Amino acid sequence: MRKVLIILVSLLIIFLTAHARASRAGVGVLNVPPTYRDIRIISYEGMTVAELTISDYNSWKDIWKVELIVRSPFREEARFVCYHYDSRESFDEVNRFEEVKGEDYLIKDLCEVKRSLYQNTVDQRCQINITFAFKPIPSSKNIVVKVYDRENAEATINVSYGKGVTQRNKEIAIPFWTGEPIRISPDLPDILSLSTSITILTFIIRRWRR
Repeated sequence: MRKVLIILVSLLIIFLTAHARASRAGVGVLNVPPTYRDIRIISYEGMTVAELTISDYNSWKDIWKVELIVRSPFREEARFVCYHYDSRESFDEVNRFEEVKGEDYLIKDLCEVKRSLYQNTVDQRCQINITFAFKPIPSSKNIVVKVYDRENAEATINVSYGKGVTQRNKEIAIPFWTGEPIRISPDLPDILSLSTSITILTFIIRRWRR
């Protein structure tokens, strides 16, 4: 009888520990692997952007790191990592992006992590958006994304991509003196265009009056 009681108490402790970990992660269910809700790979002038929407039903707080691997047909060309936390045990968000393999392709200033400040819906509690931005990588043909949660459960997806159609991003500019993409106000190009037009018009009117 004593042995049965010890077993029951041990099982209860294990259950309560698992429940406490899940509750701290956010939703309060036993661990489930993360999943992908959406992946968009967009080619802009001078860079490629991978926008990832990841869902974890233990809440987005359960995601601790995301790896993005860029491959050519024969080898791995680059590997980037987004650390949501420094370790699986930590709850202090760092949102750090690193290039662990490559030739200085990652554009850290344009990488970002976004999640909802509200907890009213399942999507708000469970979804996290991670954006990787990197320079064009020669011969790259596909991207492998790996997501890890606190229990080290892994979700992997392989996405083929090519040059495709180059789009214009109003929030990104590439100054000719640096050649590096930077983030700007989306209204800045229109403001500059309007300012240039007004300046030219003023100059023409003044010349005409003379």
